[in-house]
Amino acid sequence: MSSACSGARDRSRQSATIPLAITGSFVSLLLFAGPALARAQQPGRDTTRTDTTRTDTTHIHTLPPVRVVAPRSPRADAASAVVIQPEAIRTTPATNVWDIVRQTAGVEVHQQGQGPGFASDAVIRGFTSDHSTDVAIMLDGVPLNQPVNGHAEGYADWNEIMPEAVSSIEVLKGPVSPWIGNFGMGGELDVKTVPVAVATRWSLRTGSYGDARLTALTGNANENGGFVLAGDAQREDGWRPNSKSSMEHLLFSRTWQHDTSSTTTLAASGYAAQWDSPGFLTLDQFDQSDLDVAVDRTDGGRTAAGLLRGSIVRPMRGGTLRSQLYARAGQWHIFLNIPPEGGIGEGATSQTEELDRRLEAGGATRFEHQLGAVHFMAGADYRLVRSGYQRYFTTLRARDSVFDFDGVPARLDGTYLSVAPAIEAHWDATPRLALGFGGRLDWMRYGMTPWDAGTGAHDSHLVATPKLSARYRLTPTVAVYAAFNGGFRSADGSVANPSLEPSHEWASEVGLRANSDRFEASVALFNVDVQNEQTFNDVTQETTAGGQSRRRGLELDGRLGLVPAVALFAHATINDAHYTRLVTDDGDDLSGKPVFGVARATVESGFDVGAGGVLGSVWAAYTGPFTPIGEPDARTSSYTLLNVRGSVSLGGPWSVALGMQNILDKKYAEVRASGFVSPGQPRTLLVTLRHGT
Repeated sequence: MSSACSGARDRSRQSATIPLAITGSFVSLLLFAGPALARAQQPGRDTTRTDTTRTDTTHIHTLPPVRVVAPRSPRADAASAVVIQPEAIRTTPATNVWDIVRQTAGVEVHQQGQGPGFASDAVIRGFTSDHSTDVAIMLDGVPLNQPVNGHAEGYADWNEIMPEAVSSIEVLKGPVSPWIGNFGMGGELDVKTVPVAVATRWSLRTGSYGDARLTALTGNANENGGFVLAGDAQREDGWRPNSKSSMEHLLFSRTWQHDTSSTTTLAASGYAAQWDSPGFLTLDQFDQSDLDVAVDRTDGGRTAAGLLRGSIVRPMRGGTLRSQLYARAGQWHIFLNIPPEGGIGEGATSQTEELDRRLEAGGATRFEHQLGAVHFMAGADYRLVRSGYQRYFTTLRARDSVFDFDGVPARLDGTYLSVAPAIEAHWDATPRLALGFGGRLDWMRYGMTPWDAGTGAHDSHLVATPKLSARYRLTPTVAVYAAFNGGFRSADGSVANPSLEPSHEWASEVGLRANSDRFEASVALFNVDVQNEQTFNDVTQETTAGGQSRRRGLELDGRLGLVPAVALFAHATINDAHYTRLVTDDGDDLSGKPVFGVARATVESGFDVGAGGVLGSVWAAYTGPFTPIGEPDARTSSYTLLNVRGSVSLGGPWSVALGMQNILDKKYAEVRASGFVSPGQPRTLLVTLRHGT
């Protein structure tokens, strides 16, 4: 990793450098897919057939089921969505759900590197999403993003999700769904867990740096419903000093099937984690490969959360009523040294303590009905959150003084109340043309009550976000589409200042999508304009707000069956993201500068294999240079990681999965801001022995 000055000098060279192997794979994919697409669009075919129609694939029957698929929805949804198949989830040696998504869906996810409870960053369409605050994460319909969180508004801990219990993961790019409001500017991650199980399965994982995990899942199912009971325990020493961690999950779900169309579900889950934090490195330490450094061996934290939920699905007046209620409680406690450069410590190294305790309740009710050629849905989401937040300056975990939010001591209660009616309609206007109409109206009320001297504050915000889309089917397997959607997220610091205005976005997209048994392909052009742009510094935890930005780019996704057992795949995002107007609190004008933390290009390309009880992938992932937060004149070095994973049947219910990430042991910066770095993980091997399916 170069310094800020050398990074600026190398900018043009780095921006133009994309590894030839990845570029070649992507070009090869387009060359192979071109004739296939041409055959799919030949005249003389019946183009009024349903989505399930398939072209003649001769000797090539299916793609290896180890990656993602674009959803074949009959509705006029935006096509920038991927679904991770159950086979990919089961056969991916991964430490958590975000690792599964990173390995299988082409989504850029970065570890903060300070422990499993210090949430990871998801990057979709140029939203760097510190602690995944710009990606709405839903677990069985329950939002995981946390409002009134003093560390980051919308903080979302992926580790709350138990990997072994996941049945499907859908990734939506952009604010396309009317059923997602706050924190969905970059997109949505919709995770579903298994509702019932028909047998018992277990797995044992081991790997580099003391990694170990034991997981078990059992249950029963019959015509009257069923249940699932699952749990896991895992630990690792970590590859850096002072980075041990442990984590546990427990899940129970009971489903009653009353008739062919009515169900009731009750579920409970729990999650806990404990960890030590190695801290952030200086840029000089990183450049000199001095990675075996722990900033403060008292850094670390713990977290715990519990969730209860109940849902019903029943027929009603010719349609279907779906309703869910949930209650959730959690605590997050962390000690971490904040780097002095531009940080809260005002030039002096300082450990800070943060403690967040919260209770929340909420739910969603939806009614859907088919009215001729129109599929109609209407409903509402509702949520009430109360948090108690504290932050202190500490030395070796001993409290020195109270942190201050611009005059408000960080010892306070925050409240968040939201009600959001939403509608969605999909109209099959002709056998080829489908139109989508929808939107939501979010009413949010924030409140703040200080524990010590001071006056509380309350404020309300009303945000309307339209959702419009159109799809035209050129052939049974090829369609073009267009979409226009609004999105928003609450402002960082709302826990102390409820009057802060949310960030707003207007996202437009046009594209083409094609599916057959031999290939899957999509191309999308997108433009996103953001008002009240906020930049949150991962390292120093400072926020700059009040600006505007624009993200324009191209997304390419493709997968092509070369022979019955081998498929070539590629994902690429090219993004031109700039601030159109943004002035920092220090008076620095960032207008025209690249949006912090957004790579100009990210590319993944490789091969999937599936035959004879063997499923696997080998691929390279390229991340282009980006401008680090707090360093507007610097550019990082690009890097490419080579990875492999596979699962082999051992006969009967036994199988073994192996995965190695960063095979070439490349040194790279996972997170960089204000001259400090969280280094990426070196070569890592995971081996999982599995019994059951």
